[in-house]
Amino acid sequence: MNTRVSEADLVHTAPGTIAGRYMRRFWHPVYRSEDLQVGHAKPVRIMSFDFTLYRGETGVPHAVDFRCSHRGAQLSIGYVEGDQIRCLFHGWKYDKAGQCVERPGDRGHERPKTHIRGYPTEEYLGLIFVYFGDGEPPPLPRFKGMEMDGIRDVTVDVLPVNFFFSLENDASHFPFNHRDLLPERNLSGIPEVWAEESDWGVACFDKWPNTDKVGVAHKGMPNVGYIVPTAIMLAKAVKHALHVSWRVPIDDQKHTTFRVNLAPVTGQDARDILASRSPTFYDRSMIGSLGDAVLAGTLRLSEIEDRTHIEFIQDYVAQVGQSPVSTREHEQLSHSDAAVVTLRRIWKRELQALADGGELKQWRMTEKVEPPVNTI
Repeated sequence: MNTRVSEADLVHTAPGTIAGRYMRRFWHPVYRSEDLQVGHAKPVRIMSFDFTLYRGETGVPHAVDFRCSHRGAQLSIGYVEGDQIRCLFHGWKYDKAGQCVERPGDRGHERPKTHIRGYPTEEYLGLIFVYFGDGEPPPLPRFKGMEMDGIRDVTVDVLPVNFFFSLENDASHFPFNHRDLLPERNLSGIPEVWAEESDWGVACFDKWPNTDKVGVAHKGMPNVGYIVPTAIMLAKAVKHALHVSWRVPIDDQKHTTFRVNLAPVTGQDARDILASRSPTFYDRSMIGSLGDAVLAGTLRLSEIEDRTHIEFIQDYVAQVGQSPVSTREHEQLSHSDAAVVTLRRIWKRELQALADGGELKQWRMTEKVEPPVNTI
């Protein structure tokens, strides 16, 4: 008897869950490139699964299982040698594919070959991506617009809330959650919102009362957000920018948002933007600490004097304050939740097809999602 997929299944991504199986069919960013130095190894947790990420002495990142197959020691505390990693405990050494290539204590004694699992990696847009699925990985999706010259900011934020809560963010929250930012964006009133399935996921449309333009934000399956182009705040200047983000589960209670913003400006325009940035522009530690204080009732959003990251703090308190995943059955969705309803419907359809052994949609980046670079 086939299992019927429910909305409760969308938020659980541990190994063996139906959503976890689906998510592992895609590449996911796991670390910011600049944060992993040559010869260093890190323990990383993604989708309730622990693994070892290290950068070989050639500069290439690699991912293997969390523990040595000998006695279960944590590999990230070991030694990076070339493009291999040696266990700190008894010196067993593994290559990037997870094959054990040296067991010092067994020299002179024949033993069966030993291995752990290795995972394909790629670096792109300042992020390290890993593929956790079985078999040959699909091509890593590329974003032509994000490859243009300009100011590229890569940020990493950990939120103590399920990844789906953040993934569902749409334009209908803006006039309330960010109402003090409306004048900066030349927006007013409440937007009309609608959504439709696209070749890549969900296209989310919005039209504000004070403009004839229709905005569109894309949600690429399974967990990507792409806005091209839009007016967003970079420092104190509003520039036409591109934005791509991934909401990657750590476990069912927290996730990491990997975000890349690109302002396609160079020369003096770029220098002016960089010069205008406040000293706290690159310090994002305040987002969680201030957001937690707001949620605890010891601070009001209006009392935050440093406005550098105010939009992200506002999103933090809204998403983290929604409630645990177990209470979603008490939601009362409305017409303004068109993007949320569409996204959940598509997710449920795809998970049901996976559970039934049916055909899954092959999501594609097309010109309807990303126009040619010369038109951006």
